[in-house]
This record gives sequence, C-alpha cells and structure tokens, in this order.
Amino acid sequence: MSAIVRAEGAPVEQGRAQGAALAPAIRAALARQRVAWGWLARRAVERRVAATSGRALATQLPWQRERIEGLAQAARVAERALVVAEAETRVQAAAFRSDGRIQLALELDPALEPALALRQSAPDAGGFASAELTLAPLAGCLCGVNAEGLAAAVLRDLSRDELSLRFHAQELLFRARELGAGIDHLRRRAGYAGGSGTLLAAGVGGQLALLHFARGALEVEVPARLPPAAAAASVELDPAARALRWGEIRVEAGAR
Repeated sequence: MSAIVRAEGAPVEQGRAQGAALAPAIRAALARQRVAWGWLARRAVERRVAATSGRALATQLPWQRERIEGLAQAARVAERALVVAEAETRVQAAAFRSDGRIQLALELDPALEPALALRQSAPDAGGFASAELTLAPLAGCLCGVNAEGLAAAVLRDLSRDELSLRFHAQELLFRARELGAGIDHLRRRAGYAGGSGTLLAAGVGGQLALLHFARGALEVEVPARLPPAAAAASVELDPAARALRWGEIRVEAGAR
C-alpha cells in the first residue's frame, strides 16, 4: 500500500480520514482475523480484550479510543473488531544507526504486509503533528517522527492482555516536544495504562533511549550506540529532517 493518509483534526476525525482512505484494507484484515478463529474462540477473545487492554484503552487513552471510533465509522466495521485487532496484532523490529538516522527492520507476518500504510497525523489542538508507519486497522503506530524531531519505534511488544506499545509510541509523538519530558509523560501514563516490551525513542540532537516496560513500570536504558545500518532495513526515521522513509516513499511530519 503506497497511499499517504492525511489524518487531520480531532481524534475521531483523524480516525474517519484513515477509515475512509483504507477501508478495503481494513475490511480485508478483519476478515482474515475472523477466518483465523471459530465463532466461540472469537467471542472468548472479545471478552478477554474488553476486560483487559480494551478497558485500559478506554479509561487511560481516550483520544486514541476516539480515533478507533472514527476509523470504525468510516470503514463501516465494528469497533470491537478493531479493538481486538489492536490487542492481537503485534509487530517487532530491530533498530540500526546510520549517519544520525535510525533504520528499522520490521519482523512482520507476511499476511500483514498489504495493510502497511503511511500516515500524517495533524491534530487540531493540544498535540504535535507526526509522520508514522502503521497498519490499516490500527490507531497507534509501529514507528514515527513528530514535528519537533522526536522519533519513536516499537521494538518488542509483548502481552496481549495489556495495551500494545504502539499506543505509547503514538502518545510520545503526540505529546512530547523533547525526549526527557516525553519519557516522564510515558512513565506516568504507562503506570496506569500498562504495557510490556521495549520502545526506542530518539531526539533531534542524537539522544537515544530504550524504554523497557514491564506491566507499565518503565525502566530507561541509554545505549552507547546502535548497531550499524543493515541491508534488511526497510524503514528510516530522520529526527533532524522530521521525516520518515518507507521503501522509496518519504513523508515529513506536518508537511502537506
């Protein structure tokens, strides 16, 4: 998928823009999800998600829950199916360094590749514009960079009974002007919302931090360096340029 989704306005409007632009891919992804489970198994998963990560999403990250609401409206799919997709879809990555930029090699189920999409989030107030790589049915991002030069990427995303760290990556891009303040914000937010795994965060000045979450508790590691660039990397984050490149497509945070 090569289209760049421009998601502007309030969260529900951003969701509607994504849902309208990517409706066929969203429906196809949810259809694969339905086929993978029988009816009884699907109902059991829906109940588990509603009681765990779905509840945390609604109570702790309401603006991202509103984005899912708009996405469901425009794509004409059930909100609960999207919330289940958020819980059951997990993508990991390896990170490398190249001339001040961050390169990522995604560990992605081949069945998910058709749903990959670039998105420009442009909130109407109270947050920063960002460029992100996501999957068509998802509100959060796999990785991205905001208009202040702060970058985030999900490296490990663990327990399906907790919020995906994609939401925390999106929260960092939306809320934070600089790395230290962004980490402090996530520490407070994740303490209530939960989440387990590792995010990579980077600032425009070359600062790096690995954010290790364990059921919401955050531990920060400052790596001496990342490994050199890998030939397998397909995504590049450039904090200085406020830009993301996926394959041959480059998109800037805030650009039209």
